[in-house]
Amino acid sequence: MKKMNLGILLAAMTLGIASCKPAPVSEWVVFEAAPDATIYVDPSTIRREGDRAEMWVLIDYASPQPDKTGKQVMSDKLHYQYDCSGKQLSIVATSAHAGRMASGETINVNPDPPQLTPVPAGTTAEKMWQHACGDAAAR
Repeated sequence: MKKMNLGILLAAMTLGIASCKPAPVSEWVVFEAAPDATIYVDPSTIRREGDRAEMWVLIDYASPQPDKTGKQVMSDKLHYQYDCSGKQLSIVATSAHAGRMASGETINVNPDPPQLTPVPAGTTAEKMWQHACGDAAAR
């Protein structure tokens, strides 16, 4: 009887482990590369609703950069929201990381309230706005 219970238990554990799926992982895609940093976007985070859009961006630095507290970071992760017709953006969340690609210790998390700011023409910020807003940016 004990052997049968052990067999059932092992079978149940095996089925349970086999059915577990890993947590979703960000699929960072290069958006723009420069000698000092590479900007990535996660296409799976792009959301559009009406005249609004949002997406997550990761900036991976070639060498350590000081964050707003003066500590050295190798990457920043940012959550952008866009007003597509008003051509404005706000950064609603940021985190600064000691390692590349948002790895290692989280050095800083920005608790500042988001503020809408105009998207400057001819900048990477404008390209990101166009990417996030899609057809809405073309209007």
